[in-house]
Amino acid sequence: QVSRTDAAHGGRIQERIINSNPILESFGNASTVRNSNSSRFGKYNEMYFDAVGSLMCAGIKTYLLESSRVVHQQPGERNFHVFYEMLAGLDPDDLDQLQLENCHPYKLLYADGSQPLEQDSPQMMREREKFSELRRAMATFVSHEEQMEFWEVIAALIHLGEVEFVDLTDGQGEQPLGTPTPRTAAASPGAGGSPTNAPDTDVQPKVEVHEDSQDALDQAAELLDISRLSLEQALKFKEMRIPGRPVIHTPRSQAQAMRTLHSIIKILYKRLFDEIVRKINESSAGRSDTAPSERFNSIGTLDIYGFERLQTNSFEQLCINLANERLQQFFIEEVLEAEQRVYAEEGLDIPRVKLPDNRPVVNSIESITVILDEHSLRARKGLVRENDADNKFCEHVHRDHIKDPRHNSGPVLPLKMSSSAARAGNAMRLHDGFQIRHYAGDVSYTTKGWIEKNSDALVPEVEGLLCDTKKNLTSRLSEPNNVNAASTNNSVSQKYLGNLNDLLATLQRCHVHYIRCFNPNDKREPGHFIQKYVLEQVKNCGTEELVKIMHYGYPNRCMLGELRQRFTEMLPPDFARYRDREFMLGLMLAFEIDESQWTIGTRRLFLKAGQLRVLENMRDVGSMASKEIIKRIRMQFARRKVRSVAKMIAIAAWWPKHVRKQRRTNFLRRLRQSLFVFVRLHRWLRKARTSLYGKQPTPPHLKKDFKANMHTGYGGRQDGTSRLVCRGFPKSFVALNLYEEPEYPSFLKRDINMRSPIEDNVLRIWQHDTTENVFLHNGSEVLVARLSPKVLSQAQGHLDDVRRLDVAESSRAVPLADVPHVDWHIPAVTVMCQHRMDKQMFASCDENNDITVWRWHGTDASDPSKIAFRMIGAYVGLGPEEQVLGMCFLSQNVVPRRITDQQGTVLVILRTNPNNKNWLFMQVISIYQGSHYTELIKTVPIHTAQIAAAAADEDLEIHFFEASHTERVLMIGGRHILKFYTVDTRQEGDKSIISLEPVLDVVQEFAEVRDASFTTCLSLPPPTPSIGMLDWVVIGDDAGRLLGWKFNSDDHGNITLDESMSGKFRSNLHTPGVRIRSLIGIYGSSADSHYRHVQNSGLSYSLFLNKVAMEDRCFYSLAEDGKLLVWRMRKEGWKSSPESQLPTMESAQVARADEASMPQAALSGQNVACHASRLLPNILLWYDQRTESFRFCDRRLESKECRAGGA
Repeated sequence: QVSRTDAAHGGRIQERIINSNPILESFGNASTVRNSNSSRFGKYNEMYFDAVGSLMCAGIKTYLLESSRVVHQQPGERNFHVFYEMLAGLDPDDLDQLQLENCHPYKLLYADGSQPLEQDSPQMMREREKFSELRRAMATFVSHEEQMEFWEVIAALIHLGEVEFVDLTDGQGEQPLGTPTPRTAAASPGAGGSPTNAPDTDVQPKVEVHEDSQDALDQAAELLDISRLSLEQALKFKEMRIPGRPVIHTPRSQAQAMRTLHSIIKILYKRLFDEIVRKINESSAGRSDTAPSERFNSIGTLDIYGFERLQTNSFEQLCINLANERLQQFFIEEVLEAEQRVYAEEGLDIPRVKLPDNRPVVNSIESITVILDEHSLRARKGLVRENDADNKFCEHVHRDHIKDPRHNSGPVLPLKMSSSAARAGNAMRLHDGFQIRHYAGDVSYTTKGWIEKNSDALVPEVEGLLCDTKKNLTSRLSEPNNVNAASTNNSVSQKYLGNLNDLLATLQRCHVHYIRCFNPNDKREPGHFIQKYVLEQVKNCGTEELVKIMHYGYPNRCMLGELRQRFTEMLPPDFARYRDREFMLGLMLAFEIDESQWTIGTRRLFLKAGQLRVLENMRDVGSMASKEIIKRIRMQFARRKVRSVAKMIAIAAWWPKHVRKQRRTNFLRRLRQSLFVFVRLHRWLRKARTSLYGKQPTPPHLKKDFKANMHTGYGGRQDGTSRLVCRGFPKSFVALNLYEEPEYPSFLKRDINMRSPIEDNVLRIWQHDTTENVFLHNGSEVLVARLSPKVLSQAQGHLDDVRRLDVAESSRAVPLADVPHVDWHIPAVTVMCQHRMDKQMFASCDENNDITVWRWHGTDASDPSKIAFRMIGAYVGLGPEEQVLGMCFLSQNVVPRRITDQQGTVLVILRTNPNNKNWLFMQVISIYQGSHYTELIKTVPIHTAQIAAAAADEDLEIHFFEASHTERVLMIGGRHILKFYTVDTRQEGDKSIISLEPVLDVVQEFAEVRDASFTTCLSLPPPTPSIGMLDWVVIGDDAGRLLGWKFNSDDHGNITLDESMSGKFRSNLHTPGVRIRSLIGIYGSSADSHYRHVQNSGLSYSLFLNKVAMEDRCFYSLAEDGKLLVWRMRKEGWKSSPESQLPTMESAQVARADEASMPQAALSGQNVACHASRLLPNILLWYDQRTESFRFCDRRLESKECRAGGA
């Protein structure tokens, strides 16, 4: 409850707040070209209330009074109102006392040549009424005698404005009106007695006070109660005080004297304004010494100048526009960004509006003020000539903020030079100012007089005179601390920045509301609206972005709980079981309110303008939704709930997989980092050892000639006894060179549109620019060559960039010329295989029985040191006495999911056991990054024929160990050995495991091939698809025969051999008794064979080639005599082409690529390791053992000629 005492006190405070307004308007407002009552200062009114709402106290904070207006106004503008109101409203006696006339054209008030108001004119009468209102308002705060002191100070400023100076430097003086003789310094002292610190008689002044201005100077000194002669000396001479030395008097020039006079007028008026504000605050303060902000709540109103862009913009406009920039940034952060944050927090799909960033402009202006303070202090200390201070300051700004005037994109720009102004002779120079790119537009600032305007200190001599005066008000206008502080820089800009920071800190603590005021026209006429003029103001105050946000957003928003309580009666009682969000959604749907006019967030209902009123009106009339609509809403809610439950179930199922994937990803990342560090530490250690102990000798086996290293076959007899060995032939593989794969077609494939496939020419360009690597494994080394379509298309086309692969130590492909000089040992590779479904993945076993799984990257011809492959995993569980005979991969089609989910790779190893020479072992291992696990070990018995061969002092040879096309069948072949095993997965408890079961032992079942040596194997996709057909396997032997084996799968997944469709190839044109060297599957018949498949699959070319399967109805066979046959599936079965229709490798010429035939090989088995290219399907590759080089030929079926080339 409010007491009578509080009510009376609040009434008095309220009266003082009301009465302060006309005072501040008179002293702080002026007429401008756009506003007849423009506020020329910033004002923040604050009213404090206690807990029950009683007004307890109030206060006013002011910011940057435009004090320069007292001495200078732009054309069409006036000085502060108080000057005109005082002249119009004072009694004649008071005017006489102040020695003023109300109709005199004083220079301070009518500088632009305008005339005073006529007596009894309407405007004069309004000025008198304003002055009467001003005196009544001031009576609330000061007495009549104190008021008179205010009028005396204002009158003194008017008289000082009449003072002019005569230049004595030309010896005759310059008189503005006639040529009166100036009076000397010995004139009467006037009020205040004799001068102090008079200059030495030998120091002659450069200026004198004009004779016509002597009376004005006398009257000003008398009204201020200071020494007239001392005031004149302060205007004519500058005192320089050096500790321990006499005072030095320096004469001022005419311009310096006038600037000093104007500085006195401006600073005195500013202090007078601050004094009246202090009086108002003292009278409106509370009855406690405690800060009101700590005891009461407050309501504040900020009335601050708007953005200004005048014809001439100076220091005041920079400060005003800085305030607008800071307030605009505050408005953007606290209102616009907050509005968009609310939409984001509520989950609304509202387009984000790009908001301007004022911080670069603010930072630049604050930096300019720092530069200004630095130059102001230098000027006050006399370290720079007064006439050059402004130019030096502007040059410094250009040097720091305008790096390149022609291409500057920052907020500070050079002035625009006007050619018309230059021709008129009044053009501005480059260092007369600068431009700033404000949010409201570019503004040009002239820096003339900024050093003076930035100083808030009076001339020390005048400051001392004010301190010695007997008048109370004049004495209060002095600052005694500045009397002897000649070198102190009372920076206006720093005070202003401090006040501005305090204001923004206050606003941060408040809940801010904004009122935007727009002037309808610049003519100051009623009923006249100029659209362009108003639109410019809208843009200048940053309202444009707010309008955009409100247009896309929702101006009204209400908490869901509050709305539910208000409208709960408008829906049936059973809706009470729904949550607030569902209840309000049902309400909006039940009354069919336009869905474009509202939306629901997580906690609020958002409405367009007017929609809340619609709900209120329906509530007032008692509206109720129909039963049909309520039923439809209930069904909709039920469906939403079902969908939500289904979504949560999907998330619950997805989350564990996601967590495992993240853990795996993090583990792999840490592992890569560790391996990266380990490899480099190892290299540093090797370099350190080399530096300490000298270069290590090159291993002897690396000094062998390249030709000596190229031998055929594996193993051999070492201890004079028969043993189980692998007598395989040299093998070749192909894989893409990822280092030389173009990027732009891959980008096209990622964005491929199935309705608009990639053009053939794009695929042809990719194929032409990509290269392929050809691998040759000869039993101890892995050689890599580069196949480039660009090179092959030339007349002397060949394979190039042949290297030796180091799969154990450095992961590099070493050029052959550098192999003898490497400083590490490259282990021999005994076994190597390639993944059927991922052609970039390989496995290799070295001489130490260390098995490595790696992914091929490629070779870079320009950088031989680049890593050629990346290791995926390794297996080191075999002993040195065991021998690896073969390896093959199993893909994800036949391995348990638990392995593929952990990015595991399954490898099947065929090896020996030194403890049991009558058995082979197939070991299935799963390899991961950093670990490996043995899944299964399966024994492979060696039967009587093999044991008999061993007893006859012959080596038991294993020529191949491979998986079929579906990888459901494993083939083991060699001398007197041909076995087939099935691959399957079965459940053992809760774990899925791999199983290997024998399906056929050919040597035991078929007597006619019991003595054969099976040399090569090829598994094709089923050439004649039929129900149950699984794989088609072709085997070649040492007698020149080809055997085909068909495997079927029944309804239960069991694999069986179809003996009726298996057997020898009848149409065999190979020479009987000549060993079959290679069976070659092909991937197409021409260079563009893959184009349609790539376009239809939607994959990139490289991904397609990585997984492409062999053709199912065509393959090639190569015999040891060099005869090459092509086999095609006809209706009657497999048929080989006659020798006359296809050139064999016997007739291919090695020397030239343009010949139609080749001479027969001089050596038996000259051409080995034949393979078809996937990048260029028409190219067949092989290794020529006679010339020890890679060879190729174009095997286009349409031509009877064969192009050949090599590396």
